[in-house]
Amino acid sequence: MTKNNILWLIGISIISLILFLFFRLYRLNEIPVFVDEAIYVRWSQVMRSEPTLRFLPLQDGKQPLFMWTTIPFLKLTSDPLIAGRLLSVVAGLGSLIGVGVLAYVLFAEVYIALFSSFLYAIIPFTMFFDRMALADSLLAMFGIWSLIFAIKFVKTLQIEYAMYLGFAIGGGLLTKSPASVYYVWVIVTALFFLDFKKLKLTTLARLLWGLFLALVISQAMYNVLRLGVGFQMIGTRNGDYVYTVKEVLSHPTVPLIENLQKTGNWLFLLLTPTVLLLGVLGYLNSQTRRSYLFLILVSLLPLLFQAAIARVYTSRYILYTTLPLIPIAGLGLHWLFSRKGLLIKASIIIFISVPLIITFVYLLKPTAAPMSFDMRSGYLEEWTAGYGQKEIATYILNEEANGNKVVVFTEGFFGTLPDGLQIYTEGHKNITIVGSDPHNTEIPSGLLNTSKDNLRFYIINASRNKLPASEMAKLELIKEYPKSARLDGTHESLLFFRLK
Repeated sequence: MTKNNILWLIGISIISLILFLFFRLYRLNEIPVFVDEAIYVRWSQVMRSEPTLRFLPLQDGKQPLFMWTTIPFLKLTSDPLIAGRLLSVVAGLGSLIGVGVLAYVLFAEVYIALFSSFLYAIIPFTMFFDRMALADSLLAMFGIWSLIFAIKFVKTLQIEYAMYLGFAIGGGLLTKSPASVYYVWVIVTALFFLDFKKLKLTTLARLLWGLFLALVISQAMYNVLRLGVGFQMIGTRNGDYVYTVKEVLSHPTVPLIENLQKTGNWLFLLLTPTVLLLGVLGYLNSQTRRSYLFLILVSLLPLLFQAAIARVYTSRYILYTTLPLIPIAGLGLHWLFSRKGLLIKASIIIFISVPLIITFVYLLKPTAAPMSFDMRSGYLEEWTAGYGQKEIATYILNEEANGNKVVVFTEGFFGTLPDGLQIYTEGHKNITIVGSDPHNTEIPSGLLNTSKDNLRFYIINASRNKLPASEMAKLELIKEYPKSARLDGTHESLLFFRLK
């Protein structure tokens, strides 16, 4: 390798890392707390303060690994939301490295590996969810490494790779249920990379032993959850998100067609058109077509499966399935990079500029970014978006600092309210935050009956405010916090009241 090549490799590596850190860490709190973020961070706080509740998420059918690993980050910063989001940044860094390693394992070319990591750093899809305190980035990281270890084991039959594979799948299973797909990835890997013509009995025995070992390790890790109360809720809650086999067979095109349309929209907007086109160009390298088709298949299988069974379908649910597409885009970028001609070289700038520009918009002004409907409504526009909650928490904390006892009732028992306030007021004994019916037609009796020695507040989203004029007369509006405008020009608002 020439000195010039080494300088290129070092330069690409440094640029990728700088862009990754900049896009993930700059203005990390730009988007307000999202409903699931509030829940996950609140669980982490509770589990940190009370060790006997370390399996608390099981009560809602959620695996707790993301919450467990958030706990150490709560010690690093006073902002609990930033703590949860930092975990996703770290998981994203693991995926950045993993995407590069996967590309190198499959294509044996350092440039393709570095180009793949570079694209991971600048794609809006990965950038957005690496900045959210959600389990999806962690799930994607375990997915990409399970794929790496599966390939390494099938190609080498070294048992240590089977053990690493078991740990990677086990980590995924402790994060979210879709990690079960990683078992399918292992089967596909074996079908693609095992040389059946040279397969001997001893080789087959070693393969089966390694796969069995990976299964045992991953299932042993997952079954740790049986130590907690509510393990059965995982299966129950999974049923809320997917159709049964019987239901799918009774209406095979519903929701398949609609969900596939959504999937295409997400790939176009979040991977961006030029990165998808780079993936197409990757096929032009005839020496790597087997690996190319392998990556297409491991991405396509879970995408089709989820589209066929999903009751609830949002863009973050497919994040882990899209990471195998990034190395084929890196392959296409390498194909362009290795061509001669000024026009081709200039086209590289265009291919890279599109995701870079869109990601900059996501970073600096997310309300102007080309988001899908589920992202815009969920993270920016509706009750799930936590605009105003940190500001209200600051107001309440200031009142407590002045020697007052504070009681706050919120609409909703679970989610953005009240969890979005509780994460910021954790440990303050003179502040009590209580959830209430989100469809109240009167002020909660618990708030009215609270001692007048306390400062009493009520918080509700404007769209859920069904209080009649007689009840509203008992409240004084302190401030209204508008959320991002919808496409029709209307907007939701968070209303912060004091009880007169």
